[in-house]
Amino acid sequence: MRVSSIHVFLAIVGILILTGYSYIISNGVHAQSQNSTAIGVTPNISAESIFNTKTMILGNNVKNLVILIPNEGHHAAGEDNEARFLDQHFVPENAVVNTGTTVQWFNGDAGHERTIDVKGPNGDTVFNTGEIVDSQASNPFTFSNSGIYNYEAEGDPGVTMTGSVTVNNIQSPVTSSASLTSTTPSSNSSNFDTVGILMVPTQDIDQYISQITDAGITVDNTFDFKDLRGGQEGTGDTQTLIVWTTGGKDLGETLSSLSEISSDLPYS
Repeated sequence: MRVSSIHVFLAIVGILILTGYSYIISNGVHAQSQNSTAIGVTPNISAESIFNTKTMILGNNVKNLVILIPNEGHHAAGEDNEARFLDQHFVPENAVVNTGTTVQWFNGDAGHERTIDVKGPNGDTVFNTGEIVDSQASNPFTFSNSGIYNYEAEGDPGVTMTGSVTVNNIQSPVTSSASLTSTTPSSNSSNFDTVGILMVPTQDIDQYISQITDAGITVDNTFDFKDLRGGQEGTGDTQTLIVWTTGGKDLGETLSSLSEISSDLPYS
């Protein structure tokens, strides 16, 4: 009788262990699947999403990304009148890109120079931009290997500006935001290879959009936001993030046009 009781006890323990193990495996696979979906299946270049999540997810059709260093992003949080326009050191502060994507940083921080140091997944420096003057772009860097790359630049004393680029094998292209809201999406909705961000005062948005489109650059989508400063002379209290794209266009020519537009913005 005693031996039979032991056998029953061991059988019950075995069933509990197997059940628990099966549960853990099942939930682990589910979590991994969710993470994969977030990175590889849902590209998103919506300016509103970038503002709210600080993240942009590109598709496998994008070969070049131009990250914005926003004006006054070097200030610390909580300064008088906030000093910053938005709560991001870089726009997007977190980029998810496909393997082989080339990234440049465009300095929209009027009157300031920035130097960005990029660390690889093991923490070693893999790229340094050198000094980027305002209204100019950095030298390009191509992310050839998967992994998470953190980068930083020095802002005001005690302020370190940080961002990240996550490199993954993204399986699907990103489409234009206009096609997502259209009932008849264009077959050419993915016909671009370069994406970037610009910030401009909303009060003169029509003027800036005209300048951008006249330069052969497409305004994909925009998002207006009330800035942290609460308004200042020349810029008002609302700013606009512009997501722009180009396809088959010389990037140097595009950046030259953006430099001219940026240098005339009323930021100081």
